[in-house]
Amino acid sequence: MLWRKRRSRVIVQFDGAIGSANRASGLGVVFRDETGRILEVWSKRARPQTCNEAEYEALIWALEILGRHPPAEACFLSDSEIVVNQMQGFFSVRSPALKRLHRRACALLRAIPRATFTHIPREQNCLADALAVEALHGWPEVRDVRGGEL
Repeated sequence: MLWRKRRSRVIVQFDGAIGSANRASGLGVVFRDETGRILEVWSKRARPQTCNEAEYEALIWALEILGRHPPAEACFLSDSEIVVNQMQGFFSVRSPALKRLHRRACALLRAIPRATFTHIPREQNCLADALAVEALHGWPEVRDVRGGEL
């Protein structure tokens, strides 16, 4: 990870992409500092799953990465209304598969003292989406870009 010390605030954008015919899914995560500067971007190919499962898997992966050096505060941004509203407690989680993922995300979230979830339009999540699609199509499994503008 680019940051080795505890940051006061990190902005995290995440997205999941699914392929056709149960091929696989892709996960994309973007970490930004409090000014919006990109700290790191990550992409990873994952197992076949539903769209909502892929969104949760991307969130869980982001939380696992953050868990190495938890910030004092994290702002999670996603274009998935389901995940954002379920993590905020506004929507119930009915699907058994999503319940398992939701529990895992909530457990990992305990490492971060303050966390918020915000729904953003898809156009504002284009980098995380592009990373998820990149991973879905079999390009590099994990990529870590050190800072800069993309």
